[in-house]
Amino acid sequence: MKRVSALLAVLATASFANAAMISYNANYGPIAAATATQTIASLPLFDPGLGTLTKVTLSLDSTASGGSITWDNEAGVGSDITLGIGAEVEVTGPALLTAVAIPLQVGNGQADADNDGAADFIGTDSFGVAGGSGNDSDMDMSMAPATLAAYTGLGTFDVDLSSSVETFLSTSGGFGPIDPVPGTTEGTITITYEYIPEPTTLALLAVCGGMTIVRRRRAC
Repeated sequence: MKRVSALLAVLATASFANAAMISYNANYGPIAAATATQTIASLPLFDPGLGTLTKVTLSLDSTASGGSITWDNEAGVGSDITLGIGAEVEVTGPALLTAVAIPLQVGNGQADADNDGAADFIGTDSFGVAGGSGNDSDMDMSMAPATLAAYTGLGTFDVDLSSSVETFLSTSGGFGPIDPVPGTTEGTITITYEYIPEPTTLALLAVCGGMTIVRRRRAC
């Protein structure tokens, strides 16, 4: 029995060494940075005819652009400042696999110490960010049997997406209000399946069964 167990361990290791990978993706957007939850794409489930699914990964690559944000220095002190505006984008698939990306348009600068006495976001006491774009990525993965089962079958599954406006403000000493104008977000959603190919699995089972029979005959 020890020899058979050792053989099975070697075969199991060999099967994972022959693991394969397949990916599908869908693009979304441009959409408003503030978007209620909606079905944004349909992606293929893992075809069980390919083999045995061992791992599933949901990935999101997201870009934000077209927004602007301005800060008005109401402190009357000179300030180093970093401003950003973009979106927090969340995509969700079956079995609650979720990826969250936060792409921001970001700018760095200085605001003068003067304060014109009004939060009008103009003059030397303000600083703004506009133009350009920001990118962020995230992923979620699982090897849990229940999750693998949820992504296995013939057909497709829906990907839900929602986004909210995200702002960022950092200063070295000043304070004041900000005036954000949301932009848009767009990106790519990817599902990746890692699996043991069916032909390899069948071949390993045949070898395992054959060697077990040989051992039994010798034992007789």
